[in-house]
Amino acid sequence: MTTPLLGDEIGFASGASGRTRRTRESRPVSLLWSRIRRATHRQISVLAIVFVLATGVGLLYEYAAGALTPGAIAICAAIAIVVALGISIVSELGRNTVTSVSGLRKHLNYLVLGAAPELTPEAFRELPPEQRTPLGCLTFQPGSAFATSFRHLQGTISNNRMIAVIGSIPNEGASTSALGIAVSATQQGRSVLLVDCDLRRRSLTRSLLGDVEAGVLEAADRPNNWRDLVQQEAETGLHFLPAAKLKSPWTTLVGMSGLPILLEEMRKTYDLVVLDCAPALGSADGATLARLADGCIVVAAWDDTPMGALKQSMRTLRAREQRATGVYVNRVPPGYRFGRLRPE
Repeated sequence: MTTPLLGDEIGFASGASGRTRRTRESRPVSLLWSRIRRATHRQISVLAIVFVLATGVGLLYEYAAGALTPGAIAICAAIAIVVALGISIVSELGRNTVTSVSGLRKHLNYLVLGAAPELTPEAFRELPPEQRTPLGCLTFQPGSAFATSFRHLQGTISNNRMIAVIGSIPNEGASTSALGIAVSATQQGRSVLLVDCDLRRRSLTRSLLGDVEAGVLEAADRPNNWRDLVQQEAETGLHFLPAAKLKSPWTTLVGMSGLPILLEEMRKTYDLVVLDCAPALGSADGATLARLADGCIVVAAWDDTPMGALKQSMRTLRAREQRATGVYVNRVPPGYRFGRLRPE
């Protein structure tokens, strides 16, 4: 049985007790302000559209009545602002997203494996401009909260030879999480292979290598020669099997007859194989491939992943109960608790 997330808290001072107390007191205000800024950014388009429509309707009404004066224009604009704000607030309150790490475990009975903090501009300040990436943070800031979160995760997945990392929808940070898991395991001395199995997006391949001539699909087609296609990341020494650009949009990795042989050879060769899979709700390929691994990590983006999408993904991936499936929360904002789960 697991307990809620424990660990460091970004923004807490470690010096005098007075400084710590002031930080604790200001923390709720900063978190509220951060949430308001995020909500404003999300709802700005709704706010603008409703304001323009409401103002236009009011002005047309005044014009038809022959009372289009500067005072009437000001009143129409004020009413439009109130209406736009009201609709935006209702729209924001109606969002049902992942905002509570512990709530996933308590209310939905999901195994929460941990959480990674959001990489803000402040987190990159100590890195050279060319290294201001997730990989740069993992490599050159091993003591950072971001890198530490993936080291904490290693104990949870240590019994699995092959791990699938998958999101429910695109842009949840599943590829970044897969990279963090693989780099952290490599830094701890394990023999690790990271595989880009998202053949259509190829996020990891484009960020680490660019375009390649052959990759995981060709390896599944000719499993006897798959080692020749493995690349090595220069800074960390991580072994990486990329994904080449598809020659046919109908080709799928799970449809290759040599895939079972390839997966078995990977298990025999490496201590840990990390599969970066396509989103579970985007197509059947990602979920099908994830079920072939020993364990599955479902990545959810804080305050972005809809709860309905996460629930549907978990139902799909739990279809075979022998596969351990847990949730890893990504992009937790500064000030929120994150870290590793400890047994009771």
